[in-house]
Amino acid sequence: CVVLGWDPSDTHTTNFWEQLASVELDGANSTIDSGTISAKKYLWFQVYCAGSTASNRCHIRMNSLSSGIYADRFSSDGGSDSTDVNSGSARISNNNNTSPKFVNGFMVNTSSNEKLGIAHEIGENSTGSGSAPQRTESVFKIATNTQATSLQIVNISGNWNTGSFIKVWGSN
Repeated sequence: CVVLGWDPSDTHTTNFWEQLASVELDGANSTIDSGTISAKKYLWFQVYCAGSTASNRCHIRMNSLSSGIYADRFSSDGGSDSTDVNSGSARISNNNNTSPKFVNGFMVNTSSNEKLGIAHEIGENSTGSGSAPQRTESVFKIATNTQATSLQIVNISGNWNTGSFIKVWGSN
């Protein structure tokens, strides 16, 4: 268990999290790639998808691996759980529309175990205050003992719009 908090008697000056990547799309693309990052035991990622050219959900891959090593469980807007297994990516968003989305997620990235992650997503749904945002909670695993040294956010049926980004932090 990792507990993050503030200790008033602590005198260190370093943050627990070290920023590993910050990448923003300057043109439409189906993948937002973190590029190479240091292998860290814990990863925190944030993704903003500034809309897309086709209705789609955010999926995550590590190290550009697209074989059937991913499994996920997700729930949208408080509904019942659904699962994907033996997939080429893990679903971290289920809002199937072209509206902007924001995802905040964490992943345990040890070399001796499968990767376990959790992600929370909020989607715009429709503009204006007359419609509530959409939400998705998802958990995922990546069945490999290889540590992640890059993360990709994939749009399977279209392109993410310019301004979409991924930020990744890590810690040991």
